[in-house]
Amino acid sequence: MNPTELQKTLETLQAELDNAESVDEATRAKLVALAEDIQRLAKKGAKESTPELEPPAAQVQDMAEQVQDLVLKFETDHPQLTTALNQVSAALANLGI
Repeated sequence: MNPTELQKTLETLQAELDNAESVDEATRAKLVALAEDIQRLAKKGAKESTPELEPPAAQVQDMAEQVQDLVLKFETDHPQLTTALNQVSAALANLGI
């Protein structure tokens, strides 16, 4: 998945989040912040695609873990959010972010 596709996936996630009425504010804020962090790193990576400028592995791992934690939380009650989060997770893996 290229950065443009990742951007579309993040927009889909935001749209699903906007439609999910039963998501508490703390979780909603966490999702928004995570999406913004991913978007920022993806844009930076697209502009500066040299290995020495890639995000630290610990930061990437933390983001991946946050996405997976949210997938588990939303699996039953919010299948559309789960789908969007799984797409974000796959995009992160494909981009190496």
